[in-house]
Amino acid sequence: MNIEIKNLKKVFRSDSVQTIALNGVSLSVADGEFVAVMGPSGCGKSTLLNILGLLDNPTSGEYLLGDTEVGSLRESQRTVWRRGRIGFIFQSFNLIEEMNIRDNIMLPLNSLDLPKAEKNRRVDEAMRRMGIAHRSRHYPSQLSGGQQQRAAIARAIVSEPGLILADEPTGNLDSRNGAEVMELLSELHRAGATIVMVTHSQKDAALADRIINLFDGQIVENLNDRM
Repeated sequence: MNIEIKNLKKVFRSDSVQTIALNGVSLSVADGEFVAVMGPSGCGKSTLLNILGLLDNPTSGEYLLGDTEVGSLRESQRTVWRRGRIGFIFQSFNLIEEMNIRDNIMLPLNSLDLPKAEKNRRVDEAMRRMGIAHRSRHYPSQLSGGQQQRAAIARAIVSEPGLILADEPTGNLDSRNGAEVMELLSELHRAGATIVMVTHSQKDAALADRIINLFDGQIVENLNDRM
């Protein structure tokens, strides 16, 4: 799924204080491209990812996702629109502790009108791809950090979304598990997924097709991988 944003601005206001999180950001991401977003803390990376994921609206500017202008959708419309279209991967995994791994992965499918057999097939396939089928009846607390992130990635891809958004996906992992997670993301990219990943890791970013640097809410550099 392709992305086109033009002159995107996001301003947070509280009482007399105004904070400009994004200031005139324009960006294109092609269908099937893997883009890494880097920059110091507070530069607007997470704000950009939240807008791309339809978790928030820009203050102004245009946001085309596929062929649809989505930047001005109401919250209820954004919720409906992202179902089955956008998968999220978080640094802290965000698995529900009271649910086993299979039920966690099933969550995005609960709001989709699919036959039960198809939902089960997708969950089985996602667990197989992530190498955690043998952990389906375990709970998150019974899994290592790397296994929890594999489960989180399975949950992100189970609805077969056109766009995957990853926020520091290796941030809570040791180097070995982090490398394995990045290989899984690379495999998804090779299979045709569009991925936008926020990261502080130069090593992780080097696996992307392109690196975008943000500073003070603006794009300051576009770097092609392997230049």
